[in-house]
Amino acid sequence: MQQKIVFLDIDGTMVCFDGSIPESAQKAVKQARANGHKMVVCTGRSRFQVSDELLSLGFDGIVCGAGARVVADGKDIYHAVISDEQKKKSFDYLENNGFLFCYQGEHGLIVNKRSMEGILKKYENTGMTEKQAAQLQGQLTVCEDVWKQPDLEKIIFYDSPFPVKEVHEQLLPYFDTVPLSLEGADGYAGEIGINGIHKATGMQIYLDHVGASREDTIAIGDGPNDLQMMDFAHTSVAMGNALQAVKDLADLVTTNIDDDGIYHAFEKLGLL
Repeated sequence: MQQKIVFLDIDGTMVCFDGSIPESAQKAVKQARANGHKMVVCTGRSRFQVSDELLSLGFDGIVCGAGARVVADGKDIYHAVISDEQKKKSFDYLENNGFLFCYQGEHGLIVNKRSMEGILKKYENTGMTEKQAAQLQGQLTVCEDVWKQPDLEKIIFYDSPFPVKEVHEQLLPYFDTVPLSLEGADGYAGEIGINGIHKATGMQIYLDHVGASREDTIAIGDGPNDLQMMDFAHTSVAMGNALQAVKDLADLVTTNIDDDGIYHAFEKLGLL
């Protein structure tokens, strides 16, 4: 079989919402890679939020920050950050409208005191463990002049006074806003990234770097920020626990993440 490049989402795809990685998924990744296929993490998480436990399975690249950063051979080959002007504009919009929000930086979350207190309560209310919260926070920076911090990739928000779709419209044309892909998130929580940068653009950058073709790609995901990734890939797979919109777009629907979904998908695709 010709070498395939498999782009794997993290939350709800490789990692369960309790933070665990199914043993069958670990086995599938290792076996497929041993068979000569490349494995690439493709996530909305920033680099600091991608755990060493996951990477220890053996990955050939990382597309993170929903395409804002691309890593190949252990080195950054692309990194896009929010402009100084747009950092201030987005901060003023979110703060003045009472959002709970944080920015994802190089090594951790950047947040002001008001939002930090609210977000920590959110984590607690969803039953998130201390380990999970620590992974999401990284090196937490609490300051009031958040917009002055360097290298901010994207924004996460909760408790929006407006539906996510309306936030998206208000922040165009510089930003693109999608619903948040975390358990317990509602229609008033989302992630804001630079418009025109998404998982699919990160995939293309990785492919260009390794000299591979789009025809050799497989994408597996479950959430709203996976739609462009699924549309871009030659073959797309939706997890059994995926949103219906993701399933509708996919070429194949596998079982749930906790029902050996990754392993079954790899079997059907002939990767094992």
